[in-house]
Amino acid sequence: MDPLEHASIPSLVYLALAPEPKVGALVALTIGAVFPDLDALAEEHRSYFHSLLALLPALLAGYLLKGLPLLFALGWASHLFLDFFTGVIPPFYPLSRRGWGLSITVIGPRNFRVKAKLIERYPDKRHDYRLEIGGSFALALLALLVAIIRLH
Repeated sequence: MDPLEHASIPSLVYLALAPEPKVGALVALTIGAVFPDLDALAEEHRSYFHSLLALLPALLAGYLLKGLPLLFALGWASHLFLDFFTGVIPPFYPLSRRGWGLSITVIGPRNFRVKAKLIERYPDKRHDYRLEIGGSFALALLALLVAIIRLH
């Protein structure tokens, strides 16, 4: 999942559910939602900031401090939740590099069925990334439009 998708999905959820959305809150949530991908600068992508060992103290601090720190931590949590369905997250990194994810396949329309499979593997080593953002660019534009309407 690319950064535009990670930013757009929790932003749209926030804009849909917040009774009175605020710009600062949306910014904190969005920064939190893309923050975990900074670990791509390390040896492995989906490593340090994709670990529950890093997220849980941030969630605790956010819960205690409330406001923007909590929204940042919730954005971070949304990132890990979304990555769980698009690959693997290593919940105990750096203690263990092993990661888990969930692959869901829908087959049909004839003999319709849904297959779910738990994936277990190690995160990919760092390499050059190529992001194709066609669909996610459209999603980001939609999120921006909704933000303009809701924050007006």
